[in-house]
Amino acid sequence: MDHAPGVSLHEKWNSMTGVQQIGCIDAIIQKLKEMAEIEFPAYGSLYCADTSLKLGSQIPLGQNFDIGPHCGAMYWDCNVAGPRFYHNVKPNRGPCKPSICRIDVDSSITYLLLGSDLAAYANGLIDTGISRVPPDSEHRYGPRYQGSPSEHLRLLNIGRSVIEKMSSDLRIQNAATPTLFHPDLHKRNIFVSDDDPTVVTAIIDWQSASVEPAFWYTEEAPDFARLIPHPSLPDQYDHDSELCAKAFSLAVQYYLPKLFIARSLDENLFRPFRYCYRTWKDGAVVFRHELIELSKDWENLGFSGQCPFHTPGPEDLRIHAQEYRTLVAAHELKDTLSGLLNSAPDGWVPAAEWEPTLSAHKQFFELMLQKVLEIEDADDDDPLRTEEDVRDLWPFDL
Repeated sequence: MDHAPGVSLHEKWNSMTGVQQIGCIDAIIQKLKEMAEIEFPAYGSLYCADTSLKLGSQIPLGQNFDIGPHCGAMYWDCNVAGPRFYHNVKPNRGPCKPSICRIDVDSSITYLLLGSDLAAYANGLIDTGISRVPPDSEHRYGPRYQGSPSEHLRLLNIGRSVIEKMSSDLRIQNAATPTLFHPDLHKRNIFVSDDDPTVVTAIIDWQSASVEPAFWYTEEAPDFARLIPHPSLPDQYDHDSELCAKAFSLAVQYYLPKLFIARSLDENLFRPFRYCYRTWKDGAVVFRHELIELSKDWENLGFSGQCPFHTPGPEDLRIHAQEYRTLVAAHELKDTLSGLLNSAPDGWVPAAEWEPTLSAHKQFFELMLQKVLEIEDADDDDPLRTEEDVRDLWPFDL
């Protein structure tokens, strides 16, 4: 590894002019354009060709490289809070080999490469989701919308049928071109020149980079291209953030056509893929909500036949709606707190800002608790009514 030259874009961004920010966005996309244009025959991670892999678990890419099993964090999450359990399913990390169709032409046999097997890729995501669900005997405390292990397994097994059917849709297949891109593009991973912040000097944090469906990289814009609410004008956005968001969209359209195809489609076509592998982390309510909404809009989204997931009855929908309101409140609280503390969504702050941020964090908790306890005649559907509610939904350690 070499030292990354320059300074973190996170440190420079707020002092840059709007013109500089747009120029920097263009430079970032230009850096990634060449890599995104490479054609790959399958999904998986890149390995040197002389790497020892289990026979049959690699797909050659010329003389120097192979595509092998995924090394991304979603398959190999080894954090304390992310154990893996293989009592219900075996590890399934790919690679996902291309589908081959055999066609007979004038008594001769012709093989046509149809593209990567998206259904196999999706099965790997479902299996990964199942491998995160602990046995009942190891189930520990979680948020009130967490759901039981049996509920997670039920949803994932139904979700497998749903996603398998969705994977045959030509729109989704066209947006699933195997693509190599940065897996976590944000200001902390981008370094720029201290003298000219429109010059990108390095991009770091590639350890989870893999060849994924193009739509995998379009879930949300990087933090340097997100709309920021105007500090004093309601229902309006900060002017510079609007310009940056537009600049990023145009850059993707002209420089990254694989990603643009996915960005131009209805986001609901891809959401079940993105949430199925992380149900235990997010809570069962998240994936259940995606399946409910998908079932309701199945025909409007252009799918044929009946959705394999059937909409629950009125009482189950009422309970789900209550859990979902709690989830939304928890996420809104986390977003608001991250903004107030100027931290990353996971709570990261620079070491130099640790002590003042810690003090501010404590003050914000006390203010929030006081505000909630002062509410009289709180609505029964309000997720924040008691001190227990605040502590349960508070996103960072107290």
